[in-house]
Amino acid sequence: MYIKQIALNGLILVLLTAAFAAVFAYYPLDIIAQPTAPGVVFVPGSNAGQPDIGTGNQIEVTIGASQASATVKIHPTYRESYYKDVLQVNNKDDNAMNVYIIFYAVTNNLPEGSVVKLLVYEGNTKVKELVITSPPLNTPVFIGTLQVNVIWRFDFYVYIPEGTDITNAIYTAGAKLVYTPSTETPPVI
Repeated sequence: MYIKQIALNGLILVLLTAAFAAVFAYYPLDIIAQPTAPGVVFVPGSNAGQPDIGTGNQIEVTIGASQASATVKIHPTYRESYYKDVLQVNNKDDNAMNVYIIFYAVTNNLPEGSVVKLLVYEGNTKVKELVITSPPLNTPVFIGTLQVNVIWRFDFYVYIPEGTDITNAIYTAGAKLVYTPSTETPPVI
């Protein structure tokens, strides 16, 4: 009798398990990603490739093949160094774009008291001045709204206290320039 009860309970458990089995409904969903040319592009500034401080140095600006990436290398010295019109951003889209910058990595072993700034201009009008010596990481920072067919100029300012040791000193920053016709703040990816 006891064995029959256990077998009956086991059978009921199996039947209940089958009765509560998961059910899956499948709906069709099509996703289309159709690439388009970039609406906002990097362009070398008028001083890209020009002589820089230090023997054999030049202001280095490298633009990606699709103008969707840029690398800038400058060689500042003591006191104040200002690099004008090193890089440009051009809105070739038919929409005004809200532009942000998101820093994701910074290495800064410049002497204490050093300052690094990014200055963005539209013509002679300053759009934004950002102290990027130690910028907040993974945080979208609004630069401004880049209108259709408008070019922004990127300048860089570096201050290094005189008399400090600059042997092996370096500053590097990894950032993403983000543009969107939306008024929403972009997600960090």
